[in-house]
Amino acid sequence: MSFLAARALGPCAIAVMAHAMLAQPATAPAGDAARGKSILEGKGACQGCHRIKGAGGRLGPDLSEIGSFRSAPDLTRSIVDPDAEIAPQNRPFRVVTKSGETVDGKLLNQDTFTIQVLDTKERLRSFSKSDLREYIFVDKSPMPSFRDRLSAEEVQDVVAYLSSLKAAERPATQAPGR
Repeated sequence: MSFLAARALGPCAIAVMAHAMLAQPATAPAGDAARGKSILEGKGACQGCHRIKGAGGRLGPDLSEIGSFRSAPDLTRSIVDPDAEIAPQNRPFRVVTKSGETVDGKLLNQDTFTIQVLDTKERLRSFSKSDLREYIFVDKSPMPSFRDRLSAEEVQDVVAYLSSLKAAERPATQAPGR
């Protein structure tokens, strides 16, 4: 069960999932992280949309710490079947103006009268709702499937690299006066 599915079921499901994850020994994915980084930056062209440690695009999720909260099987599924599960904060958004222009991108803000979208060229676009024919979330991920673009070994390598991207350890703080 994924974290998103557990979250939808409530706090008890999250606690059960967390307990199950902690009970499992932490094992590194089978691939080679150095090769995975090379594939991600080259053949995969992932940084056109994804940001890692301040470098890359802003349309896709920031992957800088993805290994801290996504398992290797979840990462693999996202690479080979990106439509399988899209986190709510990453759902693509589409506006269609009354003049017929369609703009796809990432919803940044919406209020009573306006919508702001980061379009596919990473431009901030603002629309008055009264000028729109339609504005909706899109169910299909803009990320292509890499099922036929990367070999199984290359997918394992990318997953190994992504799994290595974790939040930095924070030093323990001492109590005052010690």
